[in-house]
Amino acid sequence: MSTFLGIVSGSALLFYAIIQQGGFAVFVNPPALMIVMGGTLAAIFISFPLPRVLKVAQASLQIFRKDIEKPLWAIAMIVRLAVKARQKSLMSLEKDMKTIRNRFLRMGLEMIIDGHPGEVIRDVLETESDFVQIRHRSGAHIFQTSGKYSPAFGLIGTLIGLVAMMRGLGGGDENAAKQLGMGMAVALLTTFYGAMMANLFFFPIAEKLRSRSEDESLTTRIVIEGILMIQAGINPRMIERKLNSFLPPHLRAKHFDRAVKGRAKGRAKPLSNESFAPAATGATAAAEDDF
Repeated sequence: MSTFLGIVSGSALLFYAIIQQGGFAVFVNPPALMIVMGGTLAAIFISFPLPRVLKVAQASLQIFRKDIEKPLWAIAMIVRLAVKARQKSLMSLEKDMKTIRNRFLRMGLEMIIDGHPGEVIRDVLETESDFVQIRHRSGAHIFQTSGKYSPAFGLIGTLIGLVAMMRGLGGGDENAAKQLGMGMAVALLTTFYGAMMANLFFFPIAEKLRSRSEDESLTTRIVIEGILMIQAGINPRMIERKLNSFLPPHLRAKHFDRAVKGRAKGRAKPLSNESFAPAATGATAAAEDDF
């Protein structure tokens, strides 16, 4: 929601300022736009493999997606799994795997049910998490690089416009003034386009992707620690305390008491209700990994 609000409000304020300064048509210059956008795209295609650019472009649409992977949800899920494992057994968690859609949590449950050592589980999950974060940083890096290229091509367009303007000054015909105005328009508008694209779109999107990556990294770390503590048979209340330490005090909640009361009354909510929505920094898990 904040992403959509920021883009809409920023664009609206720019358009309002443009209209107040003489109308929208004054700020539309196809040659200047072609220099900035075409040059930036060409530089990105030169800098990065085409499949990666296309995947990042597709996954970038997910910045408009509502945040659905929250650490609190991970803690609530893990505490409820820990309560069930302590009251019954680790094997009883096998039924819940079908309703859990977060692949890190599902992968961890599979390994503890299969009886793998804790060191192996930690190594597998942390390796998976590390390489997911590498792919995420790669996506943010493409937008960061685009934000560096667009002002540079704006400057190149400015130089092109100045050359055309200087050439117009040397002519004595009646079209000299017109050529001078066109050259000045290209010179100024390319700088405007480059700065606007970099600071309203490319840099903010890169920061948004980095922020999402950090949030997902925190959730993944909580999942890893929770899975290992469930395997070790640690008291669910202690699991909750340990996992809550990852969060600031105002975000912490007591999930253990609710989980125990729900089971004592025989009306515990299905685990799928608090399971993660599909891990999606892309529309699917694959898109998430590759943005």
